[in-house]
Amino acid sequence: MIKNYSKIIFPNKKVNILVIMVLFLGVIMGSVFANIIGMNDRTLVIDKIKLFIDNINNNSINSLVVFKNSISINLIYIILIVLFSLAVLGIIFNLLLLFIKGFVFGFTIAGFILTYHYKGIILSLLYLLLGQLLNIFVIIIITIYGLMVSLKFLKIIFKSDNIGVRKILKNYLIIIGLVIIISVIASICEAFLLPAIVKLIIKLFI
Repeated sequence: MIKNYSKIIFPNKKVNILVIMVLFLGVIMGSVFANIIGMNDRTLVIDKIKLFIDNINNNSINSLVVFKNSISINLIYIILIVLFSLAVLGIIFNLLLLFIKGFVFGFTIAGFILTYHYKGIILSLLYLLLGQLLNIFVIIIITIYGLMVSLKFLKIIFKSDNIGVRKILKNYLIIIGLVIIISVIASICEAFLLPAIVKLIIKLFI
């Protein structure tokens, strides 16, 4: 039963590997970029991260606003990927969105480490586990299916091969519903759970 669900979520090994590689490349590039930017830009990044942490520590974070912003960004990503998957060139745009997501994530992680050094690793892990892990899972799954749908449309156009279209579209609708639910959960964790735990970590380690 678990194998059946895994086949639905990860339907194609080659596409799975491609998506993970592009995301990983984005993370690496974001991390490298954070370390090679000019001193003025680096100072700006550090100041923003310190302000973010200070706001959490001083209870200045509006969790409802954070939730609305988080779920809005997540839904925009999902909608864009779904729309691009229906276009012939959707493969390129969806991979680009995936790369950008990875880049931002890598840049943020590197920013925490630049700001708080080894203590930043703790904050990075919290940010990953409570703020972004579910979002990363969502972006991986929806991108995989977006690419699968785009590839299927290409086969229909160039090879007149429409076998399995109904099945993949049915699974796509299930996946869209699933990732929306997971995105809501991720946004709740990011808005309400992450600040509380970060505040505790600040008191203990920073």
